[in-house]
Amino acid sequence: MKRNVVVTLDLGGTNLRLGAVNSEGEVLLRARAKMGSYRTKADLLERLSAGIKEFLPGARASGRVRAVCLGFAGYTNSARGLIYFAPNVGGLRNIDAGPYLKKSLRMPVFVENDANCAALGEYWKGAGRGAASLFMFTLGTGVGGGFIIDGKIWRGASGAAGEIGHTIVMAGGPRCSCGNRGCLEAFASATAIVREYRRRKKKAGGKVTARQVMGLAAGGDRAAAAAVKYAAKGLGLGIANVFNLLSPELILIGGGVSRSGSILLKPAIEEAKKIVFPPLAPGLKVKRAVLGDDAALIGAARLAFAALK
Repeated sequence: MKRNVVVTLDLGGTNLRLGAVNSEGEVLLRARAKMGSYRTKADLLERLSAGIKEFLPGARASGRVRAVCLGFAGYTNSARGLIYFAPNVGGLRNIDAGPYLKKSLRMPVFVENDANCAALGEYWKGAGRGAASLFMFTLGTGVGGGFIIDGKIWRGASGAAGEIGHTIVMAGGPRCSCGNRGCLEAFASATAIVREYRRRKKKAGGKVTARQVMGLAAGGDRAAAAAVKYAAKGLGLGIANVFNLLSPELILIGGGVSRSGSILLKPAIEEAKKIVFPPLAPGLKVKRAVLGDDAALIGAARLAFAALK
């Protein structure tokens, strides 16, 4: 008899990842595609539906597919399957992803913020195991956040709690993809690091990635080092604000940018320690996430299996 699996998606500003995950949190099959530029909701939903349908035969070979769970980089309402706003995916608004995909795929479909999924995955199978509460930063094209309390996602009254990337760390600071100025995302995302490097290097042409900037910084490039320091200061402010406000047992740093290691995280943590509320400072515990690209896929699976019970 085939084991139950769910198809999970992690849709960010740059990549779409898909997985077939069983109830033990094992990723049995993976696929990855580059995200395109979507000008309409219809284009995006058709692309998602087509991608899932292409992935399904392989997923069904690994088990009985019970549902689909989409982790989406944007403001979501999981109860309605609605994506309010996707600042890094075409700036699209009010996307009825859950209802559309349910009708297209003819199976249960769940929608959740991608950082919430990643936080839940790390809680279940990663660096957050055993923590009564944790907050996770996801540093990628944008900056996301997820708050887990007693094994459950804290969504808040709107369903969109945890959006640490769009908290203000510098009034009147650089423009963010959401339209505001001074958001954490405008400092500590891959996009922001590359932009700051280009500004300091006065380099407009040519392709450069945040990973390359980190490597240049490690090699002594002054413009790259300044850009990383700029990002670390913003991230440190974000860490301190989360800790002062929520006092989680554990703070995790994940996402592609976090893989740069200590060159970003060490100064960010040092910055946070300077400004957290002094009586709370001994309790500040910050770790790197460990599941990498699988975190959101695994967390989405836990969420879907819980909903199917």
